[in-house]
Amino acid sequence: MPIKVCFVALNAYPAIDPEAEGAFGGVETRSWAFARALAQNPEFEVSFLVRHWNPLKKASYEGVQIHLLRDRFFEVRDSLLSRFKTGPQFPWVRLKQPQISDALYLPLLAGLKTIRKRRGPRDALPIVSKIDADLFLTFGVQSFSATVIASAQATGRPAVLFLGSDGDLDENYLPGNKFVSVYKDSADVCYWTIQNATQILCQTESQQTRLKKLFQRESRQIQNPIDLDRWDGLAKKKIEPALHANLDRYALWIGRAEFVHKRPQVLLEVAAQSPGVKFLMIMNHFDEVFAAEIKRKAPANVSIVEKVPFPSMAAIFSRAAVLVNTSSLEGFPNTYLQAAASNVPIASLSVEQDFLAASNSGHFANGNVDELSGYVRDVWEKRISPVTGREYVEQHHDIHQQAELLAESLKDVLKSKSS
Repeated sequence: MPIKVCFVALNAYPAIDPEAEGAFGGVETRSWAFARALAQNPEFEVSFLVRHWNPLKKASYEGVQIHLLRDRFFEVRDSLLSRFKTGPQFPWVRLKQPQISDALYLPLLAGLKTIRKRRGPRDALPIVSKIDADLFLTFGVQSFSATVIASAQATGRPAVLFLGSDGDLDENYLPGNKFVSVYKDSADVCYWTIQNATQILCQTESQQTRLKKLFQRESRQIQNPIDLDRWDGLAKKKIEPALHANLDRYALWIGRAEFVHKRPQVLLEVAAQSPGVKFLMIMNHFDEVFAAEIKRKAPANVSIVEKVPFPSMAAIFSRAAVLVNTSSLEGFPNTYLQAAASNVPIASLSVEQDFLAASNSGHFANGNVDELSGYVRDVWEKRISPVTGREYVEQHHDIHQQAELLAESLKDVLKSKSS
């Protein structure tokens, strides 16, 4: 009998079906890559739980059965929450960028909140508990991972936690701490999630070390994967010019409109220092108010696109002169693998110094924006030697290699449970 494993990454449906509305990022790309690869292994039967406001277009994709947590008002609620801003004076809370539809949805959502039974993150959720799976694999230290773990525990099944950003291991995640993350997850819930996962999978050695030091949990390392054959095939695909703002060559930035971790505001500094360079930002609207501010302040040499379907990303990279990363925290960026696979230099402000050095795939600016800008200009003017990161990625991040490691890890979890 095959092992039944259910992946849980709620926002992954647009990564699974390019025609589905919504934004996705590294977690969604990584989780779907692993699910697709594991589904090719005859020892496994793979399903995937997603959340969306629309019905599923198909019941399965590439051998993976899709379960839907349908939330008709998720998109609306997410938009409203991103536009509510607190202040020091009455009325203390203001709704930025009001829309006509807010007049309908605000009272409707308030009414639904009143009549619906309140459920805590550590309460089991029936839709999860009823999924036919031997084990669950959930991504990121956040409230719904707590729900997945609680639901698995309630039915006597293991739940594996795969870390995302290094922010998943915040030192403030302690029981009783009042700290709340930028994603609105409480420290208490995050600590519980880390301590109650059956097994924890890390992306990097530094995550393993930090997990052991702060939370006394052992872990396994499984590196981010990339399907190079698929990526190379997609790179030849013709795409709509609007997806790359009609630019033939550009410095590329990819991320969320988010001030603390992704920091698109820093990219605007780099662009202002590099007026001769054309920049393309692919920025999903995690925070609508902040996204509007970035668009308003962007210099003339910056073009912004909100969403690019995953099948078009390889073609986007094929036109890029350099990938610019301004993040303060990452786990391991999928975009680094995509850039290295495309032989595109990486200009990193603050993350993954070791990978860049080991793979010869770019430059680490050690937090110095001026240095980052200088490297971007040097690449643009073709004043640097070609990067050679592709070979390193082939050796260390191939999807088949990493999926086999994941398969062995999941089998070991079930063996431990039965022994």
